[in-house]
Amino acid sequence: MKTITSTLTTLGLVGITAFMTATAQADHHDGEGSIIIPQAEVDATLAQGLANLAQGRSVSDIVVRHVDVGEEQMGVSVVQRSGKAPGGPETGIAHEDLDEIYYIVQGEGIMITGGEFVAPERSISSLLGPMLRGEIRGGVHQAVEAGDIAIIPKGMPHGWAEIDGDSISYIIFRGDPNEVMAIKTGSED
Repeated sequence: MKTITSTLTTLGLVGITAFMTATAQADHHDGEGSIIIPQAEVDATLAQGLANLAQGRSVSDIVVRHVDVGEEQMGVSVVQRSGKAPGGPETGIAHEDLDEIYYIVQGEGIMITGGEFVAPERSISSLLGPMLRGEIRGGVHQAVEAGDIAIIPKGMPHGWAEIDGDSISYIIFRGDPNEVMAIKTGSED
């Protein structure tokens, strides 16, 4: 947890604060100020995600905030994924309505992005709205590690070809122009 806290202190909180300050300026907060997500809350959410993985889940995606910023919604989530050995089919998803920015805070792996789906299946997630999922062919493999940032436009297939070690943890900033995600304004929601 100390490595995660150190990484967040270096860049994470600055990025989150700048992101949420910019979104709050566009929101109708009527002078209430920006939305601050305290480091203690981020650390607690990271710990909860790791606990979720320890209970046998392969992914934990916890929405920290998702707010109305006027003409769209924007959000911050903490995601952890279990380790994944290389080989086998490379699968992933593509969000129809969400642009995502990943900030890797712990771990490393090989992302696969782009390409196309083989026989995609469409579904509607209660958390993330409409999406496609399936095997990805022709995607680009890119190594990522703590401190790296990946920008994934809506509609782009993305997944993990490999995750080293037990897990990877990252913060996702989501742009939601079609408002497919539920609003979450605080940790109590």
